[in-house]
Amino acid sequence: MDKKTKLQFIHDLPKVELHMHLEGSLEPELMFEIAKRNGVSIPFESPEEIRKASVFNSLQEFLDLYYLGHTVFRTRSDFYDLIYAYFKRVSTSNLRHAELFFEAQEHTNRGVPLEEIVMGLHEGCVQAEKEFGITSDLILCLLRHFPPENMMDLLKQAVPFKKYIKGVGMSSSEAGCPPSLYVDIFKFAKDQGWHVTSHAGEIGPPEYVRDSIELLGIERCDHGIGARSDPEIVKLLADKKVGVTMCPISNVLLKVTESIPYSPIRQYLDANCKICFNSDDPSYFGSTYIEENYDAVEKEMGLSVAEWVKIAQDAIDMSWVEDDERNKLQGELDAVKLKYKLKELYGIA
Repeated sequence: MDKKTKLQFIHDLPKVELHMHLEGSLEPELMFEIAKRNGVSIPFESPEEIRKASVFNSLQEFLDLYYLGHTVFRTRSDFYDLIYAYFKRVSTSNLRHAELFFEAQEHTNRGVPLEEIVMGLHEGCVQAEKEFGITSDLILCLLRHFPPENMMDLLKQAVPFKKYIKGVGMSSSEAGCPPSLYVDIFKFAKDQGWHVTSHAGEIGPPEYVRDSIELLGIERCDHGIGARSDPEIVKLLADKKVGVTMCPISNVLLKVTESIPYSPIRQYLDANCKICFNSDDPSYFGSTYIEENYDAVEKEMGLSVAEWVKIAQDAIDMSWVEDDERNKLQGELDAVKLKYKLKELYGIA
């Protein structure tokens, strides 16, 4: 497959995004627009100033700016505008399904009602499916810089909105926050019927990945970079079929890994781990959304056609969609295989 054809093939793959923080898709122009209508002061004079500030030497430097962006949100329409802008941006990337994190604690702790957050986002999801044909689900993302009691309080508040929330995740810095602190939190979430995932091994040690699997019962591991240094934990990811939602550009820009080729993408593929590529917080990383991440991996690593098919397949398999939607996504991937004659040319069934 020549270079031009391969790039078109990668574009045509039905994409499923499983690791994207909605607040991390807040482009500077929208941040200013929402701040102005809500009368919120932010320490920047222009969207360009925010872009210039979006150069980070560590995860914590990023988080400081990132959480400042959360402060502009007040109303249901703010959250609708946020999620709609994301879907509009990615509508040309052949994104077919997205499972999106939202970080309610940063908003409810400022007095924003949970109902305003959830319903604003849900209404945006409904509109995106009508307008762009992209299906989606919401993941309530708990934040480690709040105490476990605050997490539990939020989960209990979220129970009446259960039908709008597909799963529960956890993010923010792992420093000083071992998975063992959150066993009761994740048990409660699973008892409510929610799927569970967690950021683990972004900056945390490999045992945080293992403990998230064994103590918290996660179905997916977000980032999972830390597992690379322990072959037994990599094997555990593969054996348990705990998919790793990797964020190639984010991990480089936040100094989690030196470069995309230096990341454990190759290691995890060779170990037969399930992996997929995602954008994490695209607006803070130069507006690099899911297709930019796919293209960056191809440019720097040149994965094989079979590996790209595996990544697209893994993303479908790792998703929490119902069977009818899964079958639809599978049909779209199978159609791409037929279009590019992958069975005849590459032996890919």
